[in-house]
Amino acid sequence: MKRTPRVPDVEAELERAAFGDERLRRRLTRVASMVANAPAESFPRLSGTDGELEGVYRFLSNERVTPEKILAPHFGATRERAGASDVLVLHDTTAFTFRQGSRVGLGHLHRTSRQGKSGFYAHFAFATTADGTRRPLGVVGLTTFVRAEAPLTKAVTGYQRFKRTDKESARWARAAIETRRALPASIHVMDREGDSYDTYLRLIEAGVRFVIRARTGWERKAEIDGVRGTFPELAKKTPIRLRRTVQLSRRAPVKVDVLNKSHPPRSERTAKLLVYATPLEMKCPNHYGRGEAAYRGPLNVNVVYVDEPNPPRDQEPVSWMLITNEPIETAAQVERIVDHYRARWTIEEFFKALKTGCALEKRQLESYAALRNALAVFSVVAWRLLLLRAVDRDTPTAPAEAVATQRQLSLLRALKRVDHSRVRGVNLPDHATAHDVLLAVAKLGGHLKQNGPPGWQLLGRGYDSLLLLEVGWIAREEM
Repeated sequence: MKRTPRVPDVEAELERAAFGDERLRRRLTRVASMVANAPAESFPRLSGTDGELEGVYRFLSNERVTPEKILAPHFGATRERAGASDVLVLHDTTAFTFRQGSRVGLGHLHRTSRQGKSGFYAHFAFATTADGTRRPLGVVGLTTFVRAEAPLTKAVTGYQRFKRTDKESARWARAAIETRRALPASIHVMDREGDSYDTYLRLIEAGVRFVIRARTGWERKAEIDGVRGTFPELAKKTPIRLRRTVQLSRRAPVKVDVLNKSHPPRSERTAKLLVYATPLEMKCPNHYGRGEAAYRGPLNVNVVYVDEPNPPRDQEPVSWMLITNEPIETAAQVERIVDHYRARWTIEEFFKALKTGCALEKRQLESYAALRNALAVFSVVAWRLLLLRAVDRDTPTAPAEAVATQRQLSLLRALKRVDHSRVRGVNLPDHATAHDVLLAVAKLGGHLKQNGPPGWQLLGRGYDSLLLLEVGWIAREEM
């Protein structure tokens, strides 16, 4: 895969969208260019005129415009960037909440910290490289859904639950199977919500590669060579495969008890971990009968178990499991599986870029359909914000043209002659690299060198400032 192409503009990423109407395609590229310039700004401020604002609203509410049509060219470009190499596809679901006024088509957000508010859920499949750099490749899947106005009062359980085709949990396997068709070499990474026998059954039958963190496996029974026990018991009967020392960040308590149970508060500390790995036979749940058509018997999976044997007295030990069908014959393969799961945090940063960097939940759009279309556009903006940071981190010696146009480079070099507090300290060398450019951009966003490498938020703010300065530069050129 090529490592140093120019970071694409958002409008270029979407310009091949096909709506059957050239006017809609042109409007999409205008909207994409507009929001990419200042993703956190409101549509009225971005538009500038009443006519332009009306055009944005009409486009996002047009019945012929859908997230699938908007994102189709980006999906294709992401597949090209992935090539034939192994790639990680990170899966997760997030909720978008809207407080002001009534929005047509939104549902009830329950079982979350935002209980009682209206909104919708979005399940993303987000691709990154699998080579350890976690370079963002782009979005490869998006599904949105809403819930009924009232919380569910009675869950459907047992085999009847498995037979349902409309249950929310089916989205995990469905998204992975659909993505694998486009990316045959993909490895699908999921958090605990993806952990279920139903999901494993469908993924294995479809030939999908996966790494999924276990949620309920502590008492789940399994078998190795006729020996039965829980997953941790059986894993710890095998030799230690890895020893790791990791730095754990502080995790503050939150207001939701269930989240404190799944993610216990902790202090910042150093943890010494042991890693075990073993193949297991995952037993079929009791609610499957041998006469049922869906019964498949035990599933052959591999388990990677991470344990902290000697935690501090007042701290919960680190203890988690990964269930996978990736090979575990060597220590390097086991370590690779652990690193694949660690890459999952990238999709959390992607969600933060959507909610904070792009301010999606503050958009004054009146319908679920319009919000879904806006989400599709901003998904590409959020991906690009993460990609800029990755270029700075992974390929700092790439040419300056990879992250900026010639006009922007000339403008940044000219700023060193301007004595103004907003641009003081911006000093781009004549023979600049991508790293030099991104440091200059981050400086425009308020970055201080002593604070370490800039994150995507500072880079985003810096590009906002750069693009505003570029408007004045263009105006001067045309005088």
